[in-house]
Amino acid sequence: MSQTIQPPILPEGSPDRAVNCEVALEAAFAALVAESEAQGWTAQETAETLLKIATEHINLLGAAVDPKA
Repeated sequence: MSQTIQPPILPEGSPDRAVNCEVALEAAFAALVAESEAQGWTAQETAETLLKIATEHINLLGAAVDPKA
């Protein structure tokens, strides 16, 4: 499940940087989900767990979750 994540092409502060990050992570995310499901975890279990991990991570960063980002 090795996917290369591309570096940012936009500088910090750019209004489109979040979209740039999303595009950079899409393939690796899809591979992670596919591998999880191939190992026997359901799509629901996988989605809920990834959301939990991401939420915990953002809480550790001390940032508020912004669903528009």
